[in-house]
Amino acid sequence: MPIELALIDGFPVVQDEDGRVHWESGGAIDADGANGQNGAKFAYRLDDKGLDALQNAGYPKGAWDNVLVDRGNGYPLTDADGNIYSKTTYAWKGRPIPTRYVDAATVPYVVVNPLVRRHAVGVVIGCRALISYKDRSIVAVVADVSGVGRIGELSIAAAKALGIKSSPRTGGIGTGVRFEMWPGSAAIIAGEIYELQRA
Repeated sequence: MPIELALIDGFPVVQDEDGRVHWESGGAIDADGANGQNGAKFAYRLDDKGLDALQNAGYPKGAWDNVLVDRGNGYPLTDADGNIYSKTTYAWKGRPIPTRYVDAATVPYVVVNPLVRRHAVGVVIGCRALISYKDRSIVAVVADVSGVGRIGELSIAAAKALGIKSSPRTGGIGTGVRFEMWPGSAAIIAGEIYELQRA
């Protein structure tokens, strides 16, 4: 029998007997992990001219160290051009900072609410997902975790593939995005196998 894992911002998140987790909501755009690793722009810059606004990363007056890579001295890690490195919950083991995190600009991914991650049966981070909007569906990976009150976020690349306005600053859609994921089943995106990563 299907189990309701959480009710987030009025949207019920359900896990079926076969393990599939699903919900339908709007779709906000997430830029985290875009560190120029595939030739695209960085998510964040010191001059605030990155793909997303610095305030959305919580910098400088919020909990930015959840989103940005800490240099170790209370400031975010940057390159020589003022680009700031951001992170996703999913991290490739053994890779250097620029390529360690999942690139929102080129990889279709889902951001999952922490309640869903906590209550779902099976490992969520790194699992395969399917995102659908209107007549399009794309395969994705669950790569990041949102704030407690948020639901329905997808990467820039996922939004582009679905025909949703993909700017983290001005894009997204209010309704009609269907999210499905299979905890415990590793995602394969562009030939790359994702490792399931426990909390």
